[in-house]
Formats: sequence, C-alpha cells, structure tokens
Amino acid sequence: MLETVKKVFEVLEWILKNPDGVTASDLSRCFNMSLSNAYKYLSTLEFLGVLVRKSDKRYTGGFKLLEYGSAVLRNLDIRQIARPYLAKLLTKTNQTVHLVIKDGFEGVYVEKLESAHSLPMVSRIGMRSPLYCTAFGKAILSRLPEKELEEYLRSVKLEKRTEHTITDPERLREELKKVRERGYAVDMEENELGVVCVGAPILDHDGYPVAGISISGVARKLLPKIREYGELVKNCAREISRMMGYKEE
Repeated sequence: MLETVKKVFEVLEWILKNPDGVTASDLSRCFNMSLSNAYKYLSTLEFLGVLVRKSDKRYTGGFKLLEYGSAVLRNLDIRQIARPYLAKLLTKTNQTVHLVIKDGFEGVYVEKLESAHSLPMVSRIGMRSPLYCTAFGKAILSRLPEKELEEYLRSVKLEKRTEHTITDPERLREELKKVRERGYAVDMEENELGVVCVGAPILDHDGYPVAGISISGVARKLLPKIREYGELVKNCAREISRMMGYKEE
C-alpha cells in the first residue's frame, strides 16, 4: 500500500513538471508500466479532481491542487498571524493557549503556548481533536452555516468522553446558540475531567470559521474567571479574524 501511495506521488510530481500535459503512453514509457495501468492512474486522478484531461487527451494539473495549496497557505498564514496575539493572551491569563484549525469534522492543533504556571496538557501540535466537546470546537461549530452544521450533527457520533460531555444533538444545538450570542465557548470538563477551557472562533474574510483558539486550565482556578477570560479570548480571536480579512457587520 505504501509503495502504491509513493508511486502516485511520483507520477503526480512528474506530470506537474510537464506544463504541456502528458498522455497515457508517456506515463507508460516513463514509469515502465502497462498502458492499462497508466490509464488507471490518470483516470483515477482525474476523477479526484487532481488532474484534468484536455481536448488533445493530455492530462495536466487540476483545480483541486489549487484548493490544497490554498488550504496549506491559509493555515500557515493563520499560525503566523495569530502567534503574537496568542503570546499576549498567554501573558494575560497564564493559561495554556491553543490554536486549532478546522479540518473536516475535527480540529488539528497547530500552535501551543505554555507558561511556567500553566497546566501541562497532553495536546501536541499535529494532534486531532473532536469539535463537539472542546471549547475551540464548539466555537467553530457555532459559526458554521446551518447546512454544514446539520451535516456535522448527522455524521458525527457525540461520544461520551466524560460525565459532562454533551451527547444529545439538540442540547448541543442549544449550547451553540448561546456560544454564538456571547462570542465564546466554554468546555466544562467535557473533554477531560478537571480541565476547563474557554474558546472563540477565528473567521476568514467570508466569515467562515477556519480555526479556533482556546485557553485551558485547572477547573477550580479557571471557573471564577470564566467571564473575564471569555472576553479576553473573544477579543483575541476577533483581532486575529480582523487580520484574516474579516469585517464585523
């Protein structure tokens, strides 16, 4: 399987180095494969949108590659733009600060800042996490278009991670309405016992929630300052969103 994946990327890289496009015969000769296999590679990549077939039956890079490239650049930009604001948030709260990008129905940690006084967290850059039971995740969900939120609720099983996890879709929907109204979300030990988090969404120029930020700490220390920290997190996310091109109505 790994060799097949490697071969696909080798083929794709070779095709992209040929701006005029390639034919199945070209691919067959270059990679010493049968013509039928060459057609399978090209037709599959075309079906996935990675390649397009021109009128002369030559294949070249498709628009899906632009989507992938744009997504990578956008995520890298978020990290670079957000870092100074996250550093200020860390200074003000002394709590662990996270930046998480939305990837499908999950979140992926792309930045984590800790102080000497913050709670050590198991989170790490590159780690994936659910949206429904995390502060950053609920913040992201609260700003999704209704159709996409419906798809999420239909597709994702709300598994119980602690005794406080919201597992009823309707109850989660009500929670998300409150999150949207106040501008920040709270994870009341819903993902990890003893840990409370406060999160807010990062919106792009279209108002779409591409990411979220959060602070995490020991429940007994964070709970008395929920509102104060909520405003700090909300304002931090608002500044990052503004730098991403979002304009408030």
